[in-house]
Amino acid sequence: MLEQFSSKILKKPLVLALFVVLILLSAFFRFYRLGPLTTFLDDQGRDVLKAAKILKEGDIPFIGPMASIGNLYLGPIYYWVITPFLWLWHFNPVGPVVLVALLGLITNLVLFFFIFNYFDLISAFLVSFLYALSPLVLQNSRFSWNPNPLPLFSLFWLWFSLKFLEEEQSKFLFWLGMALGILIQLHYVTGVLFVFTLVIYLYWLISPGKRFSWVEKAKPFLFLVAGVVLPLIPFILFEIKNCFINTRAAWNFVFGSDINQEIRVPVIKTFCVLITSLANELFIKSHFLIYYFLIVLFSPFLFLKKASPNQKRVIILLPLIFLVAIFSCLLIIKGQIHLHYLGFLNPLVFLLIAAFTYFLKKQRLWPLIIFNVLLLILVLVRMAVFDYQWIVKADNNQQVRRSQMVADYIGQKSASRNIYVTSLTGSPYAYNYRYFLYIKDFVTDSLDPSSVFAICEGAPCNPEGHALWEIAQFGVLKTVSGEHVAYGVWVYELKSQD
Repeated sequence: MLEQFSSKILKKPLVLALFVVLILLSAFFRFYRLGPLTTFLDDQGRDVLKAAKILKEGDIPFIGPMASIGNLYLGPIYYWVITPFLWLWHFNPVGPVVLVALLGLITNLVLFFFIFNYFDLISAFLVSFLYALSPLVLQNSRFSWNPNPLPLFSLFWLWFSLKFLEEEQSKFLFWLGMALGILIQLHYVTGVLFVFTLVIYLYWLISPGKRFSWVEKAKPFLFLVAGVVLPLIPFILFEIKNCFINTRAAWNFVFGSDINQEIRVPVIKTFCVLITSLANELFIKSHFLIYYFLIVLFSPFLFLKKASPNQKRVIILLPLIFLVAIFSCLLIIKGQIHLHYLGFLNPLVFLLIAAFTYFLKKQRLWPLIIFNVLLLILVLVRMAVFDYQWIVKADNNQQVRRSQMVADYIGQKSASRNIYVTSLTGSPYAYNYRYFLYIKDFVTDSLDPSSVFAICEGAPCNPEGHALWEIAQFGVLKTVSGEHVAYGVWVYELKSQD
């Protein structure tokens, strides 16, 4: 591929210029005004608080945040990787956001080279520009959250799967396993890829014309296991120490007797709603684009005769993984399925469009080629206008600054560094405010606080006698002060009357 890159891109000035434009455009929309526009709420505060404790106390976690499904905890890898960036940015929570934006840019480049390797240069450029400007992709590249790097590692997983089938080298299963070990720590929904990995390995074992000794059969599997286990070592040690508490919870979640007790919306109807939401958020809101996406999703099977062996694997795996993953979520997950659950499938959508574009060209279906290219260019223009409005022209959301100002106010009002901070709106933990107090050496969850600070966002409130446990646990509290601090946040100081 390096030779192709050199001959088809580096040695052609116009093509090289277009490649540089792709990188600059992708980087601009991911990094521009990160601080003023990034999301910094409870989850983000929790993550940087854990990272700060690693740096200040040497408190290295062996378990990560609670997953949004099944009362399960993820692995700690996200806490670990954001820690150096928090240190480099001098404890500014924008540091981990820079990491996420950088991973988003790398994902865009990996997608380009994937398409360039399996299809052609035109499809690679067209689809990579789509990915660079996709509103949902950009949104997930511009704030720190554990599911946001999923697309990069799902792309690596797919590429190493294909490379193993092509070259039959165990090292590719090791790197595939590494990708899996990281993915499962970012979101448990990616567990469906473990099933596909096993299917790929079994397919390789039973492929016609293959004769292997037991050692040759076992070697790739051992490499795979080693790859999976390596990034999961801290989590596995936690599980051993705690009698596999998460493993048992995961088993009960998937196979528990209460899995079907909740009333469900029909699967096909929910699938259609998910596809509609995904198409609208990845691109622009348009009923026509939803139909286009459905055509693209099922079109690869029409092109099998024109595909090379390597391309056949790609165009069979793409819709298969996409459909099985979504229906698995629909059958297993109780309650609403949010789009971030499916973040690891986002690159597959763009790969499907690339395959569709390439095979239209290969079969010389010129009316469809022209229509497809014009449609994608129109989508590109509309996405660029939309991105310009919400990234370049939009007002600052000031979430980082707001949290810092509230923390400064609480610090000034506190009689000691032992306090308790909670929020009466949203999450009671108020991690985004607690973080800035922590780095100033405040204890924000003291059970013997000099004051309890209650935070209300959006409107004033009355914290006295509130039923929230974080307030009620201290008995009778009396409000001694309360005022609007900044950006729609009210802070109340309460003291015990005992």
